[in-house]
Amino acid sequence: MDSSPSLPQRVPTNTHPSQLPNYGSMAPLSDQDTLDLSIHSHPHMHDTSSTRSFRNALGSFGRSYSRTSALYMADNLSLSRHGTVNSGEWEEEARQDDVKSRLDSGSVFSNHTGAGLSFFPALSRHTTLGTMILREEYHEDAHQPHYTSESTFLQSVFNSVNVLVGIGALALPLGIRYAGWLIGMSVFVFCTLSTNYSAKVLARCLDAAPPGALTYADMGAAAFGERGRGVICGVFILELFTLGVAMAVLLGDGLETLFDLDMITTRMISFFVLTPMTFLPISKLAYTSVIGVFSSTFLVLIVALDGLTKSTRPGSLWDPMETEWIPSEPFNIPLSFGLLMAVYSGHAVFPSLYRDMAEPKRYDRMVDTTYLITFVVYLIMAVSGYMMFGLDTMQEITKNLAQTPGYTKWINQGAIYLIVMIPVAKYGLMLNPVNLSWELWVQGQARMEAWCKEHTWKKYAVSTVGRIALSAFVIYIATVFPGFDRIMVSHAW
Repeated sequence: MDSSPSLPQRVPTNTHPSQLPNYGSMAPLSDQDTLDLSIHSHPHMHDTSSTRSFRNALGSFGRSYSRTSALYMADNLSLSRHGTVNSGEWEEEARQDDVKSRLDSGSVFSNHTGAGLSFFPALSRHTTLGTMILREEYHEDAHQPHYTSESTFLQSVFNSVNVLVGIGALALPLGIRYAGWLIGMSVFVFCTLSTNYSAKVLARCLDAAPPGALTYADMGAAAFGERGRGVICGVFILELFTLGVAMAVLLGDGLETLFDLDMITTRMISFFVLTPMTFLPISKLAYTSVIGVFSSTFLVLIVALDGLTKSTRPGSLWDPMETEWIPSEPFNIPLSFGLLMAVYSGHAVFPSLYRDMAEPKRYDRMVDTTYLITFVVYLIMAVSGYMMFGLDTMQEITKNLAQTPGYTKWINQGAIYLIVMIPVAKYGLMLNPVNLSWELWVQGQARMEAWCKEHTWKKYAVSTVGRIALSAFVIYIATVFPGFDRIMVSHAW
């Protein structure tokens, strides 16, 4: 038998992504990784690989979440037809890549995707901000044979829970207070079941739409034409802007609670802290945004722990405050609908998750698992918070914790510090697609494009001034409308 070293084996183009050396990684393969599959035929090499398994798994989760967080809003925002300065060739190439990647995507419900069952005209293809982010920041190319953007079942659950569990949890007890136990819990369960069902219907709608339709905007175009796409893009931009305002209010309230500052001072501090985040790359911001879900989850544990360790009201689960089954102020009931629905505003993530799953046939199970985890977390927060503070529940549960004596001070302060970190981590991520949208539109105008071509610095000057101005406008709105609960209601509607 020939004992000479075996030659590297070329990876077949139809190899399943899980068999590729860089599965779960977003970095391009080296030549050796691309060609050499000999590790699969030499068991003794598995020992070395096993020592890296935990690190690789953690990195894979991080990259999967980063990509999902970056794209779930940006994928619904179409690029300007004019594109950016000197971007005509790039935009055409990106559009072709976008078409190919969409057409190559597998379908979950194959019985819905046959050519004979397509009742929609072919969509005009649009390059999205998501495509631009993949190419410019993640350096992914759909033409490469090793291109993989599939997430495992657990990664998809992790991603969706991270997106759904957010700052809306802070106002859940107030939502129950506004509606009372009977109406509030009924609305909360209804919101959970309805968004769970619609998340599953989304996949079927995407398959029933023209081939390659993978976003809300695509479905809007299929149903209502290009005007539908434009309306959906506008709604998503407004939603992201509203989230930016909510982040600014949350940071200001946290600073006010921690340091006893007036509102104007907290807004000025918020401006100088948050504005620099809009200049960071979105691929890095997506990683930092995971701080938000850990902070929110930690806060739920803190609320429950505080309620169990305190024996007397207010703020005790053993001695609950006075609550209402039917609200004495029924005019607040409409506000409760918004607060209780706002916690599922991250519902927009599911089209991107559906596209990104390595096992799309498990999509329904992934949705159910996600909602089970999310519902339990939110239920603990809503019930505990309302029982502990009753009719005195404030717009953010952190304010009640900070103003109630008898708790372990350093634990509650630590929780508030974590909550303050949420806006810092997510502000730039929320506003990045908004900034990209107006930059592409402005710089795509003929006069502006000609002016920017004169000197490179002009393009960056326009971007810098515009991002600072947008952040200042966000802070201004947060000053004029300082109620966190009202902002979350408007965000939900």
